[in-house]
Amino acid sequence: MMQARTLLLVLAAVVFSVAGQLLLKSGAQHLGAHGRIEFLAAAFRDARVLSGLAAWAASTLCWLYVLRIAPLSRAYGLTSLTYVLVLLASVLLFGEQIRRMHLVGTILIVIGIACLLQGD
Repeated sequence: MMQARTLLLVLAAVVFSVAGQLLLKSGAQHLGAHGRIEFLAAAFRDARVLSGLAAWAASTLCWLYVLRIAPLSRAYGLTSLTYVLVLLASVLLFGEQIRRMHLVGTILIVIGIACLLQGD
C-alpha cells in the first residue's frame, strides 16, 4: 500500500495541475482577441495565466518530492486523475460538452486508477 504521505503528495500534484490548467484556459480565453505578439505580452501580465503557471510549478515541486520517495511505476498512473478532474471542471466551469466516447474513456481511466490502488 502506498504511504498516506506519498498519496497526499500525488493528490496535491494532481490538484495543482488541474488548477493550473483551468487558470490557463481562463486566461487564454480572456486573451483570445489579441494578435500573436500582443497575446504573449498580455499573457505575461494576466493574473490567471501567471497563477496557472505558479500552480503548474507547485505541481511539479510536489511531483519531484513524490519521485524521491515512491516508485515511478506505481505513482505515475495516479496522475491520470488529472484527466478526470479537468474533464469534470471543464464541463462545470466552461460549459464544455462531453462526447459519449470521452465519457467512456474517462470511466476507463477511473477503473484503471482503482486497479492501481488495489494492486498496491
